[in-house]
Amino acid sequence: MVLAGEFFLAADDASTSRVGPRKRHDFPAVPCDGIYPDDAVLSWETLLTGAPASPLRDVVPMANDGFTVFAVPEPLCTALASAEREQLRTTGVAWAESAFEPDNEISPDGAVDLLERLSVLAGRRAERGLSLYCWYFAP
Repeated sequence: MVLAGEFFLAADDASTSRVGPRKRHDFPAVPCDGIYPDDAVLSWETLLTGAPASPLRDVVPMANDGFTVFAVPEPLCTALASAEREQLRTTGVAWAESAFEPDNEISPDGAVDLLERLSVLAGRRAERGLSLYCWYFAP
């Protein structure tokens, strides 16, 4: 089970060394505790774009400690930033229904809220010339 995680904006891969469980940072971020964000990102991209999901690029590959950082693919960033509220709602509900597992449980309302906050973050990414990343800890 994922204990903690968040999507965040950073200038580059090197900046991601400042994130992780119990590490404070000043990056704009959206928490994603309780889900497997790597699986979610793949589903969201397919649902929002209608195309197969792009491969994830590991910035910090997961090791025995259960910690990882990955870059959110550009097609998903673009889709999130430009998505309308109804599109985010439809995607969130569909994802919540398909992602239900004992260790990966999120309500449809929680999924929609997460996607709406990520949409705002993705929009800020483009405005500021930053990249969207995600870290999570799943021991």
